[in-house]
Amino acid sequence: MTVKLGSYVDIETGELKTGALVENHKDKVIIDKDALQRKQDYLNDKRNYGLYQDVAGGFSFMLEETLKELHKDTRFNDMEKARLMFLGTYVSYPSSGSYLMTNNNKYLLKSDLRELLEISNKKEFYKFYNKLVETGIIEEEVICRTEIKLKWNSKYHFKGNPAKQGVSSMVTVKAYDRQIQELYKAKNEKGKSINTPKNLYILFMVLPFINSESGVLCLQPLTPIEDEAEPLELTALAKMFGYSRTSMLKSKLMNCKLFGTNVFFIGEGMLDRKKYTRIYVNPFVASRSGNKAPNPSLLAMFPNTENEIAKRLISQQRINSRYARIRKEKEKE
Repeated sequence: MTVKLGSYVDIETGELKTGALVENHKDKVIIDKDALQRKQDYLNDKRNYGLYQDVAGGFSFMLEETLKELHKDTRFNDMEKARLMFLGTYVSYPSSGSYLMTNNNKYLLKSDLRELLEISNKKEFYKFYNKLVETGIIEEEVICRTEIKLKWNSKYHFKGNPAKQGVSSMVTVKAYDRQIQELYKAKNEKGKSINTPKNLYILFMVLPFINSESGVLCLQPLTPIEDEAEPLELTALAKMFGYSRTSMLKSKLMNCKLFGTNVFFIGEGMLDRKKYTRIYVNPFVASRSGNKAPNPSLLAMFPNTENEIAKRLISQQRINSRYARIRKEKEKE
């Protein structure tokens, strides 16, 4: 019989104890304290991520290189690029064929797109639609003249496991579908779009620069330490998008709204008597955080977004329940 000192969990009480252990004693199990803490941290992270995902909802993956290429793609103007990114959030899982589908798993047909995209000018719509087909972003599947299903190119958006698409999750960005769709569709009390295509275009094009740890925009998004990741300041971002004044870009970013809350947070500070800026993206809109909840300090920058999304989810659930009751009552008649 071997006796030694160590940590163990008493099977009867569940209490963690430290003391002399008899290796073959049936009522005691040797456990490493550090391993136990790592396990607890893992469970806490998993629970927090689950709570975050419940609010954030489903997401589509985008490849950072594709986003950078799209920024330089002269075949599409800024408005068309915003529309393209909006459409991609309707892509289905590969197991469902990667078709464009509504959130109720109904196929989005060619005949549905003009209304969905809110393009009043028929000529403008077909000009854009034809580009999507010609560039291979959309592939038509003709069932009949009035029923044309649409397959989406996974180079632009896809759902499911990145590894099954032959890519690493490290080179992808998550765009949360419900929030992206809301940003595109949102109207004020006068029926005017809250977010202009230009604002949304900037949002989509900065996604490759989101830091995986802090959510700040930077040149090395996979570097966990913010100060070593060369954060993109307003002046550099303004130059990237062709703004002569940083104040114009700042206004565009701060005017981008989701349910009245900010999509961007701009922090300012002083270092060596020089003013600097840091730009963060709302983690309920897009993230690179992997399978864990966003950094608490990042969530604190957008304190109202979670509540606003949750309120609307609860409201929608009530509406769905009401419709379900009405349907049941009609079926009984």
